[in-house]
Amino acid sequence: MKHFEDIKKLNDFYQVGVKHPLIDIRRYEDAHGKKLLKQEPISFDFYVILFVKNFNGFIEVGNTRFDGDNGILHFIEPKQIYTCNSTIPWEGFQILIHPDIFGEYFAHKNINTYDFFTYEVNEALLLTEEEENLVSHLMEMAWNEFHERKDSFSMSIILSYISTLLNLAERFYARQFENRKKLGNHLSEKFYELLRNYYLERKDDEVQQPTVQFFANKLNVTPNYLSDTLRHQSGQSALSIIHDFIIEEAKRQLTTTHHTVSEISDHLGFEYPNYFSKLFKRKTKLSPSEYRKSVKSI
Repeated sequence: MKHFEDIKKLNDFYQVGVKHPLIDIRRYEDAHGKKLLKQEPISFDFYVILFVKNFNGFIEVGNTRFDGDNGILHFIEPKQIYTCNSTIPWEGFQILIHPDIFGEYFAHKNINTYDFFTYEVNEALLLTEEEENLVSHLMEMAWNEFHERKDSFSMSIILSYISTLLNLAERFYARQFENRKKLGNHLSEKFYELLRNYYLERKDDEVQQPTVQFFANKLNVTPNYLSDTLRHQSGQSALSIIHDFIIEEAKRQLTTTHHTVSEISDHLGFEYPNYFSKLFKRKTKLSPSEYRKSVKSI
């Protein structure tokens, strides 16, 4: 596997010129070669936005493989492993953005706040025809400005186009979540089933505090994708739902057992009882001991 610390090293590898050290915009139809058609796994220290049309092959990010289709947006964060293979050249755009550029130019929402960069490729954004045309137009304008820039305003304009694209992607993902309600419902149902059985399936000496990462791994999705799906379904993030579940289980044990607060904390997988008590009080406005006394006084 090859890893590229900066955009220049990646462009040198593909034998294409470097116009800016922190950003690059390419049209696939202008840059095809054997290395692009059949590529070994690579990773980067920068962000990548891929807009792919008429793709005949597969793209892989991490351990997830996704067959190509028309009008797809992929977002890749630094360190993700990426592979792309195709039997014929495809169309679209590739944008490479190093995070350092935002401190110098960007006055908009920072790129690392967009959750979809952490999604795996099977969670890619599948565009409608209208969305595809809009994305294609934005990328074409960014490409034109990047390759024909003539003054000091160009980079701010380019980054404004990219900012608009990222904001639109959030809207398009909301549409995709809505259109995939059945899939979202199935994912939510599996999550809640795993959550309900979490403490039942573990011995006390094996239990750990449940995490979003644990359930995401079980469901073969990324943590942010799971959380965004649940937020779209219920209005709550995965972590908030997990914390509510822990508190309900804690209330049950405080009410029906004689275990100490420290023992209950241990049964729930908390390494430190103080953290359990802080979470409980934040959620209920009472400490675990105060809650136990209030229930017994009823």
